[in-house]
Amino acid sequence: MKKLLMAIIVLLFIFVVSACGSAGTGPVESKEKETGQQHEAKKDADGKLAEPGDDTVCAYCNMKVHTSDSDFGVFSAQAVKEDGSNVFFDDIGCMLNQERVDETVYAEKYVRDYETEEWIPLDDAHIVKAEIKTPMNYGYAFFAKKEEAEAFIGEQDDKASFAALDTIDEVASHRHMKKMERMKDGEGHHEMKKGESMEGESHHGEDDGSHGHDESDSNHSH
Repeated sequence: MKKLLMAIIVLLFIFVVSACGSAGTGPVESKEKETGQQHEAKKDADGKLAEPGDDTVCAYCNMKVHTSDSDFGVFSAQAVKEDGSNVFFDDIGCMLNQERVDETVYAEKYVRDYETEEWIPLDDAHIVKAEIKTPMNYGYAFFAKKEEAEAFIGEQDDKASFAALDTIDEVASHRHMKKMERMKDGEGHHEMKKGESMEGESHHGEDDGSHGHDESDSNHSH
């Protein structure tokens, strides 16, 4: 009788422990699923990432975000916020600086492949610094395939090389600090109009490490 009673107690103990374990893991899985849905980028009917429109302006500098059919469109970038909304930028540095403004790190960041103009995750891109004209004169091109990046570098007559994202961030941070200084001095306290730049110096080739150029034309063509 004692053995039977002991067996029943052991079975009840196992049942209680199993039930507690199931109750503990259920909400975690559900929360992870909700988080994944929250961060999912907005896509069109074909499952492709959202595209900027003709009237889309950069979330940071308020300049036009070029579409993929424009010469400068290959340098556009986009990010996905925590709420799943997409925001667009005319150049890579603007996306990094807007993270500073928002005091966050975007859930997802995308740039265009220089060869195909398809969106690729920024973290997966092979970055090349070259003497090319980009909307805000950062001068970086992005490639999905390393061999295509190497071929591009070989075509630039020793005026291009691989670069790290940290390097871009340093240049962008320098520009952002200078803009904040100007605003503090009263130069930036005016209402921004659609299409007006908040980074005016970048259009005039200021020596900030980005080898700035006039943006009147582009070296990029497809």
